[in-house]
This record gives sequence, structure tokens and C-alpha cells, in this order.
Amino acid sequence: GEAEKDGEQEPERLPLLETNSVSVPEDGGVEYNDTYAKEQDKRAAADVERILNTMAEKAACRSLESERLEELNEFAQSISYGNVHAGVNIRVNRLLEAGEMREEQYQAVAEPLLAISKQLQRSLLKELEDRRKGGKMKGLLFGRHLDGRTVYRNDGKTFYKKALPNETPQLSVALLLDESGSMYGDRVTYARAAAIILYDFCTNLGIPVMVYGHSTDWDDTVELYSYAEFDTYDNADKYRIMDVSARSSNRDGAALRFVAERLAARTEDVKILILVSDGQPAANGYIGTAAEEDLREIKQEYKRKGILFIAAAIGDDKENIQRIYGESFLDITDLEELPAKLTAVVKRHIRV
Repeated sequence: GEAEKDGEQEPERLPLLETNSVSVPEDGGVEYNDTYAKEQDKRAAADVERILNTMAEKAACRSLESERLEELNEFAQSISYGNVHAGVNIRVNRLLEAGEMREEQYQAVAEPLLAISKQLQRSLLKELEDRRKGGKMKGLLFGRHLDGRTVYRNDGKTFYKKALPNETPQLSVALLLDESGSMYGDRVTYARAAAIILYDFCTNLGIPVMVYGHSTDWDDTVELYSYAEFDTYDNADKYRIMDVSARSSNRDGAALRFVAERLAARTEDVKILILVSDGQPAANGYIGTAAEEDLREIKQEYKRKGILFIAAAIGDDKENIQRIYGESFLDITDLEELPAKLTAVVKRHIRV
């Protein structure tokens, strides 16, 4: 067929047909063609160069990812995890390449999830636009202006004042997923879907985002799984998210501290750490009320450092999450409600 143009898709392949026999033309023969001239494909060299460049780019990305993985593990070892986690091994894992299989899996499920992401983008953009324009702050006990439509209220909140336009705050987001064995089934599926939505939301709005999962290995090593980093080399982190799985035990405190430290180093005005968990810390020597208290202390420590915690619960896990994280609780059982709920949380924390 005609040679493929640079960057153009290959022609559609012929489907496989079921046939019973093959045949050859009659009166065939062999002859010498002394008039043949080479095919004049001016793109031949450019096509080979393009393929070589693609190969070189992949090799460069693998090299950069390998260096990054080494740096991440060095960072993990440099953190002070506290007495509760003293002596615990920490290891960061990351796929050097996402792979075609995960890309195909992503494409198969992404469409309805990306629609939710777009809804979330519109909702937050409207809030940020209103913030830039300014407006009215209603329902105040005191003020220069009386709101005639609220004079019926018994609580006295009948005044309003004009809000001055504000600069849009810079945001950064870290998402930490519990990948313990008890997340098996719908829980881990919801966690994976939420990660796809939030990653797409952040990247489309230019918000730095990091996505991690965590579990433990057979020797109680805390296994951290890097699915998306704040900076990307190959633009394939959204495919890496498809590797989110239910695995083994979970020493939540160590994983939470690692991600919180990464986020604390950011310079954005608002730093949001979203934790998706079943609210059941459970690892060798790390379980029950003592483990829950460790998580509460970590939350308070990093809250003082300016990090907003959102603990997302799925289904029956709501009671556990509320008990541990209190007012930071967010129910994400219905992903369709995620845009409204998350926007409401962000709105509360971007006001000056």
C-alpha cells in the first residue's frame, strides 16, 4: 500500500477470513524485469529517523525514571517516621514504563470517569472565577448593607458586604491509596476510579498532583507504589494508575508521613492530601486504637504545617474514617457526587 505519512495512523488491517483453500493463476512463469526503478519514497529516511527518535526517547525516559526511583528511595530513607515506625523498612516502587496493556485498560474504562472530571473542573473553575471577580458575602451579623431578602431570619444574619477580588491561590494535591488486602473487590475499584478522576482533573487545570498507593511485604517492609509524580517524563502516569491493586497489610502511618513530607515541601498556597482508605490500619505490631492514635497525631502535625487532610471513605468504611480523622471525612461512595463534595471542601480552604 501507499507509504504511511509521518505521524499518520496505519491503514486499517484486513480482518482474518476463514478460507478452505488457496489457488495460483494459470500460465504463470518467471521473467527478468530490466526496467525496474526503485520506489521514490521521499519519507523513507524521515520515517526511520522518527522511529529511532521514538526509541531514543523511550530509552531516555526509562533512564530518567530509574534515576528518579533511586532518588525517591533515598528520600524515603531520609525521613524520620517516629518511634512507632522506628526500624521499619521502606521501599518505593514505580513502573519504568506503563506498558501497552495498562494503556488499553485505561482507554476501556476512562470515558465515564473523565466526564466526572470535566464536571469537577467546571465546578472549581467557576468558584475560582467568582473569587477573582469578587462578590457578596451574605448572612453576616454585622455589616454596612442590609439584605432585604433575609430580614425574616431569626438569627440576625441579615447583613452583607462586598467581597474584594482575590488572587487565585495555587494548589497542589497528593492522593494516597490504601492497597491492603481488605480493599479487595469494589473498594480498590472505587479507589482506582477516584484516582483516575482526580489525576485528570488536576492535570487539566495545571495543578501539580502526586498519586501513591501503599501496602506491606511478607517481611513487613512498607511498600510505596508511585503511580503519578508531580513531574512527568513520559506522560503515562494516568496509565500507571491502572496498576492499583489490593495487596497485603497496611502500616498507614509510615505511608502517610512519606506523602505528607513530599507535599509539605511544595510551595503552593493550598496543599491538599487526600487519603482513600478502609480505616483499618493492620500490620505486624501496628493495629487497633494505638495505630489510629498514630494517624490522628500525624494528621494534626501536618495540619499545623498547612496541609489540608481529606479522608475519603467508601461504603461501610465511613464509621472507621470518621472515628480516626474526624472533620476531614468525605464519603466518595457515589463518584457522581465527587465534584460537588470536593469543590465544597476546596472552597472552604481557599478563602482569605
